[in-house]
Amino acid sequence: MAQQLVLKVDVDTYQGTLDGVPRLLDLFARHGIVTTFFFSLGPDNTGKAVKRVFRKGFVKKVLRASPAASYGIKTMLYGTLLPAPDIGTKPEAVARMREAHAAGHECGIHAWDHVDWHDRLPRMERDEISRTVRRTHERFAEIFGFRATVSAAPGWTATAASMEIEEENGIRVTSHTRGGSPFRPMRRDGSPSSIIELPSTLPTLDEAAGWDEFAGANRPKTTGFFRDLVLGPPQLHVHSIHTEIEGGKALGPLFFEHVAAWKAAGVEFLTLGQAAAGLPAASLPCRELTFTTIRGRATPVAAGR
Repeated sequence: MAQQLVLKVDVDTYQGTLDGVPRLLDLFARHGIVTTFFFSLGPDNTGKAVKRVFRKGFVKKVLRASPAASYGIKTMLYGTLLPAPDIGTKPEAVARMREAHAAGHECGIHAWDHVDWHDRLPRMERDEISRTVRRTHERFAEIFGFRATVSAAPGWTATAASMEIEEENGIRVTSHTRGGSPFRPMRRDGSPSSIIELPSTLPTLDEAAGWDEFAGANRPKTTGFFRDLVLGPPQLHVHSIHTEIEGGKALGPLFFEHVAAWKAAGVEFLTLGQAAAGLPAASLPCRELTFTTIRGRATPVAAGR
């Protein structure tokens, strides 16, 4: 049986919606691949993420992965020196979102305000989480004409409270965590959620690009590295990519080589929903959400334990 891979496409920014989405749609069409796109639907406050520069490891990642080349200077000023565009109200951005759905890809929710959720969720009161999730779902329905059933949190930032609220709003499948096999998240009362969580199992390209072994002239070696990870012991793999990075001009060509290598190796591509549908939901383990650190990422990420 062919190895299976879910490409989880996170759309963080306004510019990533306009430029990265069509670039990736073209790539996926040429290879006959289906994926799941997760859209940010509210204000693009990317510039406010500048405070992360003080976190350990962030500067090294910036220098290695070159986000300025991936995101663009204008995007890196949104919400600070430039006003934050409200992505889901921009006709050109909405058109790109609908094109992804029309091309046969699964579409779900990434965030309202990507930076705010990533940086503040653990400190948010339940009422604020509920309001944020509700208005994100309402805007998604306005854009697509149906309710979202899949979601993927910004920066793999999720808690038991946020999962409960997503469940109340109709989410059935998520990819909020890093590492391990599929599970059902534990609610705050200790009971298992009805949601199926499919963790991201592979490092991201920008993480790997920050490792010493792939620095400079060694960056093309990431193609064989990612191919071999997917072709390893049989398991369902979920790989998080970003329209601003894998769909951008700086690292996009390298990611295109990754896709060609997977296709040549016979890898089967699934949407997140398709992958979850093939799992025995009732027998999946129930795990508590916690936060952990991983190589190449400056901020903690959610994981099941």
